[in-house]
Amino acid sequence: MSLAIQTGKNHMKVTLDREGKNLVRMGLELESEKALKAYEMACRSLSHQVNIPGFRRGKAPRNIIEKTLGVDYIKREALEKLVPELLSRAIMDESLDVITEPQIDSCEFELGSPLKLNANFEIRPDVTLGAYTGISVDVPEATLPPDAMDRALASIAESKASLKAAPARPVATGDTVLLDFECFVNGELVEGGKAEGLVLEVKEGTFIEGFCEQLVGKEPGQQFEVNVKFPEEYRNKELANKDANFKVDLKEIRERIIPELNDELAVSIGQASLESLKEALQERLGEEVRQENEMRSQRAVVEGVVNAATVDIPESMVERERDLLLQQVRKYLEQNNQSWDQFEQSPDYEQVRTNKLEEARQRVLTSLVLGAVVRAEKMSVDDDEIAPYLAEIVARYDLQAEQVARNEELRRQVMEEVLTNKVVQFLVSKANIKFVPEPEVDHSSHEHHNHKEGEACEHEEGGDAKKSKKKASEKSAQKS
Repeated sequence: MSLAIQTGKNHMKVTLDREGKNLVRMGLELESEKALKAYEMACRSLSHQVNIPGFRRGKAPRNIIEKTLGVDYIKREALEKLVPELLSRAIMDESLDVITEPQIDSCEFELGSPLKLNANFEIRPDVTLGAYTGISVDVPEATLPPDAMDRALASIAESKASLKAAPARPVATGDTVLLDFECFVNGELVEGGKAEGLVLEVKEGTFIEGFCEQLVGKEPGQQFEVNVKFPEEYRNKELANKDANFKVDLKEIRERIIPELNDELAVSIGQASLESLKEALQERLGEEVRQENEMRSQRAVVEGVVNAATVDIPESMVERERDLLLQQVRKYLEQNNQSWDQFEQSPDYEQVRTNKLEEARQRVLTSLVLGAVVRAEKMSVDDDEIAPYLAEIVARYDLQAEQVARNEELRRQVMEEVLTNKVVQFLVSKANIKFVPEPEVDHSSHEHHNHKEGEACEHEEGGDAKKSKKKASEKSAQKS
């Protein structure tokens, strides 16, 4: 497309050329008188900021300012204020839904001639909505398993378990032991490699690989050696991949004592009796199932609306979203003292990168379609709707209300979160939802699926776009 317009009292010619799916190149030409006026305003502003011998601030004439600072410097000052205003005005006049910062390709600014500049940016791709109200979806219904109450009670009892010394016997896998040790590498005691009274559960993967397995069969009172190799990714790089010799003094075996399920246990966690504890658990379990079914309904409805829409997603949008997801992975690794550079060299990196690309594609698609529904329904949010969310952030992070109110980035992110919730609730309210029996799944075959990626990052899946928006708003709150 290519056109010229005249905007208000300021004569400006705008040409727009669309390339590819959503790239727009904009040409702006501002008449010479308006460009010169912007230059003169920059001169006046600078005259108040610099000291020029023989003149009071703000009183030096233009030719002296030019001689002191240089015409090019003044032009740059004028353009810093003028260009964003021109671009913003042209974008608004053309009703362009811009999703990237405009990049300036070229700029011609000669006094006495029109100002000419070219910029490029991406606009939101067109979305053709299919049916989005009254759609029918089948939702696998989450239900409480028959042993849900027993497992919840057992978990509470486990949380109150205590350890006590067991009669002398050989250590078995699953025991908890009390021991002292000294760690040697190349015959020298490792700095910080000494422990007394260490309580350790004897199971595979605990402590250093291969350590616990060598405790099995030993008896309290015995002193012995354990030989292992520190892993390559060990947090102390000086010890990584080195052989280690542990001199171990096994003190005792400790047994876990799980309390009985009775009124005394219930009172210890704030309930009046075992019966009231069961009632509270039943209510909590029921609420968890209700929330799970609500989330499944939302996901199914959003998925149905997204699948019914038509949109050609630019790869640039997907790649930017993928890069954001990988940044989350990197942050997670670094918070857990793992090296991002090492992860990039590992066999798992390319698989994670591929998975994140597909996740990014789905997130972008969902966001575009939900945004199209928002515009089609002319939805918006007001201050009253975001107030409870801001109040929650104030309380959670112990911030000043005024501090949160002044954070424009936080307010924008909260508004996006509220608007996302609003459009999802709207779509669910208009849908025909039928709960169907949940198919049985053989979990054993998926036990290790995406294990490495699971270590690297907490997942946000399906239509849960609002989860990521909430995380973003919480991060902004923490910066406040």
